[in-house]
Amino acid sequence: MDKNEPAKRSPGAHPRGRVIAGRFKLEELAGRGGMGSVYRAMDTSTGMPVALKLLDRATSPEAFYRFNREAALLAGLRHPAIVSYVAHGIPEVGEPYLAMEWLDGEDLARHLARQPLSLQETLGMLRRVAEALTAAHRQGIVHRDLKPSNLFLRGGRPEEVVVLDFGLARHAVPTLMGVTGSHTVVGTPGYMAPEQASSQQEIPPAADIFSLGCVLYECLTGKPPFAAPHFTAALAKILFAEPVALEKVRPGLPMGLQVLVDRMLAKDSQRRLPDADSLLVVLAALESVPELLLPRAELVQPSLALMEAEQKLVSVLLVSLQSMAQGEETADWDQGLTLRDALRTELSAYGAQVELLADGSLVATLVPERGTATDQVALAARCALTFKERWPEATVVLTTGLGVVNERLPMGEAVDKAGQLLRHLELLPSSSGVVMDKVTAGLLGPGFQLSRSGSGTFLLRSEQLSADESRPLLGRPTPCVGREQELALLDFSFTSCVEEPAARALLVTAPAGVGKSRLRHEFLRRMERKEQPPLVLLGRGDPMSTGASYGLLGQSLRRLCGVTDGENLEARRTRLYERVALRLPAAQAQDVVEFLGELCAIPFPEEGSPRLRAARNDPRLMSAQVGRALVAFLKAECAHRLVLLVLEDLHWSDALTVKLVDEVLRELAEQPVMVLALARPEVKTLFPGLWSRRLQEVPLHGLSRKAGARLVREVLGPQVPEAVVQKAVEQADGNALFLEELIRMVDEGRAEEAPETILAVLQSRLTRMEAGERRVLLAASIFGRTFWRGGVRELLGEHGEGDALSEHLRQLVEQEVIEPLPDSHFSTEAEYRFRHALVRDAAYGLVPDSHRSTGHRLVGAWLERMGESDARVLATHYELGQQLERAAHYYARATEQLFERSDLQATMWCAEKAQACGLSGEPSFRIRALQGVVAFWLYQTSKALEIGGPALTGLEAGSPLWCRLVGWLIIAGAHEGRQHDEVSRLSELLLRTHPAPEATAAYIEAAALLGMVVHWFGARQKSEAILERILEVGAESMNHDALSRGWMRLLKSYFLYFFEAQPWQALRVAEQARQDFNEIGSKRDVLTMQVVSGMILASLGELPGAMERLRDALNTAQRTESHLAAAYAQNVLCGVLAGSPEPVHHQEAHSLLPELMPHTQVLEWVSGENCYSYSQGLGYAMLAQLMLSKGELLEAEAHGRTACQLLKPLLTYSILAHTVLSSILLAQGRAAEARQAAMSGVRALEQMGGAGVYSVAMHLALAEACFADGDARAGEAALRRAVECVRARARDIPEAEARERFLRQVPENARTLELARQRWGEAAV
Repeated sequence: MDKNEPAKRSPGAHPRGRVIAGRFKLEELAGRGGMGSVYRAMDTSTGMPVALKLLDRATSPEAFYRFNREAALLAGLRHPAIVSYVAHGIPEVGEPYLAMEWLDGEDLARHLARQPLSLQETLGMLRRVAEALTAAHRQGIVHRDLKPSNLFLRGGRPEEVVVLDFGLARHAVPTLMGVTGSHTVVGTPGYMAPEQASSQQEIPPAADIFSLGCVLYECLTGKPPFAAPHFTAALAKILFAEPVALEKVRPGLPMGLQVLVDRMLAKDSQRRLPDADSLLVVLAALESVPELLLPRAELVQPSLALMEAEQKLVSVLLVSLQSMAQGEETADWDQGLTLRDALRTELSAYGAQVELLADGSLVATLVPERGTATDQVALAARCALTFKERWPEATVVLTTGLGVVNERLPMGEAVDKAGQLLRHLELLPSSSGVVMDKVTAGLLGPGFQLSRSGSGTFLLRSEQLSADESRPLLGRPTPCVGREQELALLDFSFTSCVEEPAARALLVTAPAGVGKSRLRHEFLRRMERKEQPPLVLLGRGDPMSTGASYGLLGQSLRRLCGVTDGENLEARRTRLYERVALRLPAAQAQDVVEFLGELCAIPFPEEGSPRLRAARNDPRLMSAQVGRALVAFLKAECAHRLVLLVLEDLHWSDALTVKLVDEVLRELAEQPVMVLALARPEVKTLFPGLWSRRLQEVPLHGLSRKAGARLVREVLGPQVPEAVVQKAVEQADGNALFLEELIRMVDEGRAEEAPETILAVLQSRLTRMEAGERRVLLAASIFGRTFWRGGVRELLGEHGEGDALSEHLRQLVEQEVIEPLPDSHFSTEAEYRFRHALVRDAAYGLVPDSHRSTGHRLVGAWLERMGESDARVLATHYELGQQLERAAHYYARATEQLFERSDLQATMWCAEKAQACGLSGEPSFRIRALQGVVAFWLYQTSKALEIGGPALTGLEAGSPLWCRLVGWLIIAGAHEGRQHDEVSRLSELLLRTHPAPEATAAYIEAAALLGMVVHWFGARQKSEAILERILEVGAESMNHDALSRGWMRLLKSYFLYFFEAQPWQALRVAEQARQDFNEIGSKRDVLTMQVVSGMILASLGELPGAMERLRDALNTAQRTESHLAAAYAQNVLCGVLAGSPEPVHHQEAHSLLPELMPHTQVLEWVSGENCYSYSQGLGYAMLAQLMLSKGELLEAEAHGRTACQLLKPLLTYSILAHTVLSSILLAQGRAAEARQAAMSGVRALEQMGGAGVYSVAMHLALAEACFADGDARAGEAALRRAVECVRARARDIPEAEARERFLRQVPENARTLELARQRWGEAAV
């Protein structure tokens, strides 16, 4: 038993300095064990430290005998790797003692908890332990308790391991030293040999080999081979379960080690290495052939031997005779044998296996070859009740789960669940019933009395009488019943959409198996009979391709056009063009087809298509263009007939599909478009706010009892007894799929089920199928819900040859398990689909864990050969197949694909997966660069810098991605404000780099972003230089490249707004930039320019128009999840609202501020000369304005000073902050301080050139402060400068009405002119 197990202890520790046996002086307590304590002591006869073990006097005679035996055995063993014996004795007064050498270091258990061993360290330690055991085995001594805590690493060095604790050691051949037959459990759960776990009389040296094999396995994998949540469950696993193969847990280990571990962990001691001498011989042989200890390359098995290690539904019954916490002794062994034999007799007819464990517990497993899952569990429940009745004090646990079937007991999740229940029950009072898990309880029908006992467990108390059942045969098709109301609603929506054209969306939600697919099938069947049938676009989700961008929409268009992957690219282009262009004007067709080609993964050449070329260089632009093309195509189709878009299993879709459908519904709001989506209820969690303003939800409830009874009678025929009908209806509980399963199983026995255990029912049904058909289903399930005949043949190898596979598939179609699809993803392969997703899940659950990785490797390789275009699908299979290098490659490719489609969240996810799979080298730099760009687009500036900065060094300078990343790193660094030197370095690097020819647009974008940052710093000359650089680089492309032209004009509008007295020209250029971006469909950049134009409009006094534009931009950005544009719009809108004279606008601004500037981060910024923050500083400036308007002057001043400090290096916004602070100080009557603040702002303004948007307000603030301070001369000088700025800016406005609005509606303009009139009269104005 583990020395750390709870046991009786001595009342207290011995005092320091006490001398034992006149020789050993105690120094300190080193530890306590089950039988006593261990002290560090000084051997006064030698002056050397020793470990002194003292036995508690209160221990049992058995423990006393073991203590003496350990001392006697240890005294006869001499080996450097065995702890050295010093002395032992039994004094007349005091405790028995055993003195051993003192060791400095740590035991292996502690070392493994902190860090793993290397392969070389593991092998060195294994050899040394084997040498130590050889010394013991040659003397006939078996240790019997080898485990990591009994292997001590001297000095922490594995190569100097020392074997400890011979307290359980004994001679292999019974002698006078042997322990009598009390059937004590000796050893530690998880490391015992099978002969110990079954309490055999003789324990051979081979038991130590098994225990050492467990230690070796743990060192190699980091996990014990027989870990279990309870002592009894661990014993069961040791006896009957095989550990997961090394290659599954840690791929790449030398193949020689798997052979060695297999020989050490053989259940049968006759097949195991017999002793340590044999182990040393094997180790020597391995070391003599170095290739056997080299890491092996990954090997792909030619086929899956699914039937050799198939999983089946297993019920496990554990009967614990007593709590192990009460002591070491087990219950009466003969009584346990009697009960074991009785249970074997009772269950043998049902294929059950029963064993007695070393602790006296009984374990039984039931895997019947016939009958249903409910039959299996009912049988196990009856056995459990019988044992509880005969042995009320026993703890009886019953669980159901999957287990691998081999020559011994099936083990797996069921025995682990049983162990967990036993562990839980030890903390509770004795139970009066049988404790069961949720699955078992769900499989038991009304014939048993159950009650919930908490924590997901149920209590089985008794069996009740139930009516007899008849066994009618199946054979009639299943009609659609009980869905008249839902079908009527769908039909009404369809008719309304035709008669009063308007886009409609319906979402049918229900848990798996309730009948969504059947409803869809019936509705489409009715649509086919319409006088004018709709154009149906059907897309189905699949769990293996969950999240693949545009998966459902691309699939529906490919199906409509008859496109298959097996055709060459030109043929697919032709098919797509001929069908898409059918209703479109000739001038529009090519453009629409090109972008729908991107949606369908059918790329068209970009030569002659500037829009396509621009979009491929900008993912978000591509997303916008695809949406525009889809809307155009559907609008043309709507002119001829209603378009019905059916999206089945939407919960397996992606965010871009959802967003694109939302755009369709919005843009075609007055067209005959109907969207019918079907999904599980979790779809609303996966896609919050799904089409919220246009969606009608249709929750699909369970079948009514009347509908269920009708279904049973129509399928089974009128002869079925009413009792059978009612029982099936009751057990189905309204679940349509369950009811179908129950109808199919009526002829086999009772069909009892609860919805939460549907997988168990389906798995039970699958295990009763003909072996060949089951093998096909298991192989097919590895693909996902959709699979191909050739792919299944690939997995099955020789089992898939000839006509057998075709026959199995035909039979499965007839049995309504799978269905053929009319249009295959691969033109040369027949495609099939599981009719129900849960059937696929059930089949996949039966594939053993040890076979799944091989299966996914084979599937990935087959799909790759077939030309699968979705990199994410391939990556998923290779990752599940533990081919991490291939997985990393395809996750990287998927990252690129998703980035091109502007699917930002999925891009980040795939990039992280690629890195987790070990992506390295140049691809790793590229993927991290994409992550950095996307992080900023998601407005995660810190993350953008953290990821993107290091990635830049691995990119080629001047390449498109390098340019794009540099631009966004510059603006991210400026946003963060703590990387001024790095921003400067990147700026210089960008300006002296010549872009590659294909990177011109990306370079101009980066330069424009740099220019925006330069404007913040107020560097007028540098801004002009950047504009010149852009015009130089884009000299050849500017006329025909709207994207480059748009970025150039964006920067120019900024320059005119911040540096020049030309607000009208700034607005005109901003509108031109907006048109440029709109020309190529770049909605993100259109939003940006909408914000810029709104900002400029506000400076012109057109406040209503400005707010309308800004609110619209903010709403659009939030709706389309354009995070960066949303943040920009929110910032500008807040500033406009804060500067408005209307109190209602101030309230709105105050509500926006918390999202812009979390207060918890502020103190981090307010430190150091070079620290600044664009967003935080502006936030405090706006907050100061709002506090001023409310009259809260002290708080306003604090915020104003914080804004000035945060914006100090950013001259442009520093002017704004000083204007606000001066006004606040003036309102407090502190004219001199107000004047000082205003002077600081004016100096910054003059440094910038003195004519930009903040010029009037800044000079006005100085004038008013000077007047209040009594310096009229200085005040008038400042006022004249303010008037000059107003006049200069007004001269730029050509329209009289707009110019008048500018003079009267802009507060600082009106105040300046008013003061001038007061000072100099009307003529001065």
